[in-house]
Amino acid sequence: MSEERRLAEWAGALPLREICWRLRRSRESVKQKAKRMGLSLRHWEPACATVCPGCGCARTRLGRGGVCRPCELRALVRRADAETAEAMQLLPPSARAVYEATETKLESSVPDRPQEPAVDGMDRYRADKARDAYHAQIEAWEVRTLTRVLKARRRRLERMREKIPNQ
Repeated sequence: MSEERRLAEWAGALPLREICWRLRRSRESVKQKAKRMGLSLRHWEPACATVCPGCGCARTRLGRGGVCRPCELRALVRRADAETAEAMQLLPPSARAVYEATETKLESSVPDRPQEPAVDGMDRYRADKARDAYHAQIEAWEVRTLTRVLKARRRRLERMREKIPNQ
């Protein structure tokens, strides 16, 4: 592969220092060649560079447990669901019938999911920046949505526990 093709492939995808190191050329020579070829050497360092081992998504950071906040919230929702199932067994039959009938109406409204950016026609720098911002927005949206679901499940569990006799 010629140096020009490699430079065209790496421009915007790698930092300038990395391109210079790989081509074994000086900073100025790489900059001049890119300018003559009409290439932009701007490179975006993503904020969402960490991949969560729990869900495999690009995240801004991981928590103490080694997974992202949405994964932590999903675990809490599962735990609240398990506790709700236990509490359901302790309810008197009349109260249990009411909760079982309303089981399908559990979900509360969720905010709209952010739209994926249209990166067609953008240079690599702007496209990478837009994708990174989108991943950060998705992470924030998931946290808001899961927090809302978790609060609703916990409120439901509290109401159930109030109706359990001898507790």
